[in-house]
Amino acid sequence: MEGQTFKKKERLRLKRNFKNVFEKGGRLIDNNFVIIYFRNTKDYNRIAIIVNKKFGNAVIRNLIKRYIREIYRTNKTFFPLGYDFVFIPRKELSKNFKGIDYSQIKNQILKLVRKLEA
Repeated sequence: MEGQTFKKKERLRLKRNFKNVFEKGGRLIDNNFVIIYFRNTKDYNRIAIIVNKKFGNAVIRNLIKRYIREIYRTNKTFFPLGYDFVFIPRKELSKNFKGIDYSQIKNQILKLVRKLEA
C-alpha cells in the first residue's frame, strides 16, 4: 500500500510541459490507447489524461479518466521513473466500452508501458 497515492506533483498541468511532450515525445499506440511519453528531469512521473468529447457523454469520459488514474496509482512500479505520460483513449475504445471491464483496460495499458521499457 505504501506509495499508492496520486500526489499533486504527479499531475502534468502546465501548457509548456504539454507542448514538450506533444512535440518531442514518443508514442505507444494500440487499438484503444495512445500513450505519449517524454523524459523529464524529475525523479518521479507526471501524468495527464485527455479524453475527447466524441468519446462519449461526461459520465463515460469521467469513468475512463478514473480508471486510468487508478491503474497508474496502483501500478506505479510498472512505470519507469522520470517520464511525463499523456494517456489518450481512442474512439475505438468508446465503441466497445460497455463490453470492456477494468482489468482488460489495465492489461492494455500495462502492456503498452512494458514496450517503453524494452
